[in-house]
Amino acid sequence: MHHLKSWPYRFTVLTLLVAALISAQDRGKKQSPAATATISPGAAAKAEQERGVAPEQKKVENENVTVPHDLAVPPQAIGQTFIAGSSGVKIKPDASAQIDIKEIERREKANPEAAKPQKKPENEREGSVPHDLPVPPNAVGKTLIITPPSSPESNKPPKKTEGGTTPHPEFPALIDNGVTIPPDLGGAVGPNHVMTALNSQVRIQDRSGATLSTVSLNGFFSPLVGAGASMFDPKVIYDPFAQRWTITAPANSNSANSSLCIAVSATNDPTGTWTGFRFDVDSANVSWFDYPSIGFNHNWIVVTGNLFNITSGAFMGERVYAFDKAALYGGTATPTTFTRATTEGGTMVPAMTFDDTQLTEFLVSTWNGNVSGSGRLRIFTLTGSAASPTFTATMLFPSVSQTWSFGVFNTMTGDPLDFAPQSGATQLIQNNDAGMQDVVFRNGSLWCAHTVFLPATTPTHTAAQWWQVDPATANVQQFGRVEDTTGAQFFAFPTIAVNAYNDALLGYSSFSATQFASANYSLHVHTDAANTMRPTVQFRAGLAKYFKNFGLTRNRWGDYSSTVLDPDGFSMWSLQEYAETPSLGQDRWGTEWTQVVPPIPNLFVKDRVEDTGAEPDPSTLPMWESDDIWLRKMQDSAHAFAHMTENAEYHIGTSNPNYVYVEVRNRGGAASAGTEQLSLYWAKASSGLSWPDPWNGGVYFDPGPNTMLMGNPIGTVTIPAVAAGGSTILEFPWSPPDPALYAGAFGTDQHHFCLLARVTTSGTAPFGMTFPEVTGDLYGNVQKNNHIAWKNIEVWDIVPGDAPATGAAVFANLGTTPMNVKIRFEALDADGAPALLQHGMLKITPVGAMKEFMKTAAARDGVRDLGDGTFGVSANDAVLEGIVLPPKQFGRVELTFVPAAGAPALTGAAFRVTQIEQTAAGDRTIGGQTMVFGTVKGFNTSSGTGSRHWPWWLWVLIAIIIIVLLLLLFRKH
Repeated sequence: MHHLKSWPYRFTVLTLLVAALISAQDRGKKQSPAATATISPGAAAKAEQERGVAPEQKKVENENVTVPHDLAVPPQAIGQTFIAGSSGVKIKPDASAQIDIKEIERREKANPEAAKPQKKPENEREGSVPHDLPVPPNAVGKTLIITPPSSPESNKPPKKTEGGTTPHPEFPALIDNGVTIPPDLGGAVGPNHVMTALNSQVRIQDRSGATLSTVSLNGFFSPLVGAGASMFDPKVIYDPFAQRWTITAPANSNSANSSLCIAVSATNDPTGTWTGFRFDVDSANVSWFDYPSIGFNHNWIVVTGNLFNITSGAFMGERVYAFDKAALYGGTATPTTFTRATTEGGTMVPAMTFDDTQLTEFLVSTWNGNVSGSGRLRIFTLTGSAASPTFTATMLFPSVSQTWSFGVFNTMTGDPLDFAPQSGATQLIQNNDAGMQDVVFRNGSLWCAHTVFLPATTPTHTAAQWWQVDPATANVQQFGRVEDTTGAQFFAFPTIAVNAYNDALLGYSSFSATQFASANYSLHVHTDAANTMRPTVQFRAGLAKYFKNFGLTRNRWGDYSSTVLDPDGFSMWSLQEYAETPSLGQDRWGTEWTQVVPPIPNLFVKDRVEDTGAEPDPSTLPMWESDDIWLRKMQDSAHAFAHMTENAEYHIGTSNPNYVYVEVRNRGGAASAGTEQLSLYWAKASSGLSWPDPWNGGVYFDPGPNTMLMGNPIGTVTIPAVAAGGSTILEFPWSPPDPALYAGAFGTDQHHFCLLARVTTSGTAPFGMTFPEVTGDLYGNVQKNNHIAWKNIEVWDIVPGDAPATGAAVFANLGTTPMNVKIRFEALDADGAPALLQHGMLKITPVGAMKEFMKTAAARDGVRDLGDGTFGVSANDAVLEGIVLPPKQFGRVELTFVPAAGAPALTGAAFRVTQIEQTAAGDRTIGGQTMVFGTVKGFNTSSGTGSRHWPWWLWVLIAIIIIVLLLLLFRKH
């Protein structure tokens, strides 16, 4: 905050009042690339216009060919960590293309006849891969002993919602359009969009359910596969760390033309353009690819699926595609592929990894549901570099004392039998099998979900089964089932989401003879008893019976659902199927989204305007620009100037303080306790602030005289109870120190102070922080914890005809050893866009001791040495590096915008500087400062007075007020 001695106080009051009137260790091998055909956007559009949109085909899925399961656990399971597998192969795409959803939607609307569905026959299979194989007697591991639920779901009262009173979105996704059975539900949620990908269509909605775009699945991938191809089994994910979407789907089932397609969005807006790639599954045309799963971690996007022989239908192993994530997002796709032995089974599901530092990608499959009284999973891993991964079939077999059957099958064809009852019809509904459905890595654990058939010997019903597993030891940490032990209710096709606090949402379908097929979920809150879920919630009841097989043999459902984490890291969503009302004499399925906010409080203070409270905050923008902390020169109890920060003023004594306001929000589904506390601190601004020094007081820039205090607590208040979804604004009176005390050391930056707010829910460490605060890492503490927010913005006026915009930045090393530093610069124009440097240069002038510190500075791209000890910045994100700050030292630079000849008059600008420590382990952001000149979009600021001037209009206003007062006085006399 910028502080100056005030002008006459009554004129300040008058001005503010007037202003009130006016936010297996297989390393990939290089292989000769296949032929590559790149489809340009223009060529794709032209081809589509010539041939019309690729016709949508009526599809009956064929992925239920039974794959190996209930496999033998090798006798060497004890005391070994892995077994080797087949070699990986690096491949290149057969085609790539830009995918423009808006253009595809326009073409499909213009030519609806071309998209009429054509019936596609189901590929029934004969024969089945053996399962329930003998297990060696010495294959014994540690088994979690657990009992089934004591209270069957049929005895629990029905529930419609779970959580607090906060309204949450619940809306239809896509309804059966007669194209395909089953729909195969793929879905994901981003910060502004909800995306649904089914066998029939791809739909993008806003987070309230309004439809923004709808195209056919075939149409979405048409730039890659052309006309006549048939896409199926789509999966879509949102990566909150990179803020990108990924969608994948196979093409052409049971065909020599079998291929895998994948596409990534250009931004976090899925309605924009995508970059897509197509890969031939088998150049020998022997096998085809089915039943994909998708996951990710820091290094990879991983797609897996089952391979089947085109002629015989025999299972031929699992195919794993490991895409270098950074390369894929950058427009290059050369994945490493692994084709695993049939003895390792199928349906290995890669984890959605919500820890961006986790470099191992885990995959999990169901292994054997009945091994001498226990049931087992198996864990696989991808390790190594992003470009050269290693696949390991580990000997980790998580085990519980509960058994299950893999399914109930047609003895002639090997296909799953229709199994679950429904109201109003004698026909049963297929529940598929016990293959793994979903895997999430969160907080060091793997969370898994799949259907099971119970009891294991002669199944009479299905249940939704979930696990929490330690992937390092295979120890089962939690295990549970949503089950009706009476067998009246069936639960199938579960998927799971887990938030930052280990709250878990399990979404699934429900069936019984007394209801239509419906959409349900269950919630486990981290404070609940282990191994338990709260009673099932039916959020979308079925509306009619469902029997639809296109004249063939199976009444299909599923094959998947989608339960996903919101980018806020707290709430969760589930996309589930239910039975819709018939249309034109045909039964129909429907799909529905719901958002679930855990019924617990979760207080936070925003780091930025767009912050939703995610921990860590995924934003790559500065953490020191909190919109929820603002300063007013005068008390604003009515909050008429909420979030509008201005520069404070120094007054002698404490009778006329400035006021700091902090907004605390509750994103949880229950009210806060009313016992939590908010503490506020000030510090002398610099880009090198630490924690807890200097905020806790007692740190001086000039030890000895002790005249320049570098920081101190302002105060602590109790936060009143905040309703679910609500907020409260808390007020702190503050009398800042005299800026004149800092003039000798900080020059023109003497007036600049910054603020830190901390919400604490406990009086002992870690004080309610999700991530315990690290000494010396202020920036990391703020980014990781939504209880901490930081304001380090200095506000200046721009006066027409005045000198160029000039600010000052301070850099510091509060540690005890020298710090190697690089400084990054950014300049924004009045629109908040990084375009200011198109019209001039940012001149960097070291002052005082900083001249010595910067003698070793090296100018990188975008910075040039001006030859007189100063530097010129001509590009955003340009850096100066090689600067060494001695221990316990501060250094200052001045930043001046020098406009180019003919540049437009400056109406607003913002400078950002970031101090980054360079270490052997990599770069670490220490902090930064922001200087705002005039009015800049994205910064809620009031008049700064930083240029030592009041704006011309303020002088005019004062003059008018004086004239009016004189006239009134004259008239009175």
